[in-house]
Amino acid sequence: MTLNGSQKAIEESLTRILASSARVAVLRLFMLDPRRSYYQRQIEGATGLPLRAIQRELDRLGSAGLLYRRAEGNRTYYQVDLQHPLFPELRGMVLKAAAAHDYIRGIAAVDEDVRAAFLNATAQRVLIVTHAARRPSFGVPAPYTLEIMSSEEFERALVERSAALADFLGGSVDMLGRRDDVIWRRIEAAGHAVDKGKGVA
Repeated sequence: MTLNGSQKAIEESLTRILASSARVAVLRLFMLDPRRSYYQRQIEGATGLPLRAIQRELDRLGSAGLLYRRAEGNRTYYQVDLQHPLFPELRGMVLKAAAAHDYIRGIAAVDEDVRAAFLNATAQRVLIVTHAARRPSFGVPAPYTLEIMSSEEFERALVERSAALADFLGGSVDMLGRRDDVIWRRIEAAGHAVDKGKGVA
């Protein structure tokens, strides 16, 4: 059996994509939150890889057609091409291999209604803050339990210093890292400092 041109290109892409552990670490970041773009220092902080290794892997993933880049001021941002023929399978593999909390992060990241997600690993609880109190359309793997709050409920609980938030703002981590959302200014104004979770840029 021979490969036609597009099949051969996909096979070459797959070879480039999966050939190193550094590449897998970079790929994992993009696959868990595929709608987000990152600059090199963010990738360095999230993966713990040296900058040189990150640059090499970004070049290789870019040459495979999986990432595209754009310049914005002094920074170059990288984002996964959601239309790449291997994207659905690669994302599926990353989610399948992910720990339960990373699986939740990966699913929450693509739900447009989700504004923030907090993980309290000790209590095995996840809090998702949504634009409305709509329950996200995904299940939560054991051992975690999922709690949902609308943005209004969350902001009211912040102002009231509700005990319902104590476990999440005192002993949890930020699962998404979307600190440009105004909700984070309100969290900081209320005197809370929540660290980003491991692997979150």
